[in-house]
Amino acid sequence: MSIELTIPKPLVFIPGEFFPSISITGSRCWLMCSYCRGRYLKGMVHIEGPGELYSVAKYYWRRGAYGLLISGGFTREGILPVKPYLPVIRDIKRDFDLIISIHPGLIDRGLIEEIRSVGVDIVDYELVLDNYIIRDLKHLNKTIEDYIKTYEELLENGPPHIVPHIPIGFTRDDRWIYTAINILREYKPEITVFLVSISLDQNQVDRVVEILRYTRKKLYETSLGCMRPYKIKPILDRIVIEEKLIDRIVNPSKKYIKEYKLKVINTCCSIPYTMLKEKNLI
Repeated sequence: MSIELTIPKPLVFIPGEFFPSISITGSRCWLMCSYCRGRYLKGMVHIEGPGELYSVAKYYWRRGAYGLLISGGFTREGILPVKPYLPVIRDIKRDFDLIISIHPGLIDRGLIEEIRSVGVDIVDYELVLDNYIIRDLKHLNKTIEDYIKTYEELLENGPPHIVPHIPIGFTRDDRWIYTAINILREYKPEITVFLVSISLDQNQVDRVVEILRYTRKKLYETSLGCMRPYKIKPILDRIVIEEKLIDRIVNPSKKYIKEYKLKVINTCCSIPYTMLKEKNLI
């Protein structure tokens, strides 16, 4: 029997200090997307330089961490400036038993191959197939085709696990999300993560639920990720748990964990089953 069939779902993921998010740019972001403007960097561990990344990795490893998410602000081209950190990431993978995930953005084939060569395990890739979001909200001189091309390059030449992330609610038009789901079905991702804009209110819960109901019929393994507004979490989380619309969920209320007897795993939700098993987490 496969691993996933023997575990009650959804699995709950609460990263905390066991899988900290690291901003390699501190609080700085040059892209400043209209829906974020750098606010999500505030909750990350800020570092200044490759040497500090190694020290932070060692600190968390000594305290029992399973891995790190390497993220930060993006350049105006939509890229995480990770290249100077690659030698240190190689050292971290050599010296510590840590899973390394990364949010690299729209990187080219050369950098894709480099992050694979230093031992990065997982790429969390935001897949946006709407030109209004790309150009007007992200302020990028890019297109839908650029996002698809980068995803394909990552699958072909990147680290072993590429996890697409689809944001819900950045505009009122969800048609592109259904298109993205249908396209992803052809690629058969191990896991697909959905993020929910903090601008959505209780009147728009049904909108999110309908997308997840559709996804349930199309994709293999899905997660409701860490971004979703507190004002709709109690309603949305109960629906997706009771209807079994997702396989993973990040940071639901303790009440729901207890009520539905859900298993808690202290990592990022994009970790594949094989790696969870290696860490004896399932």
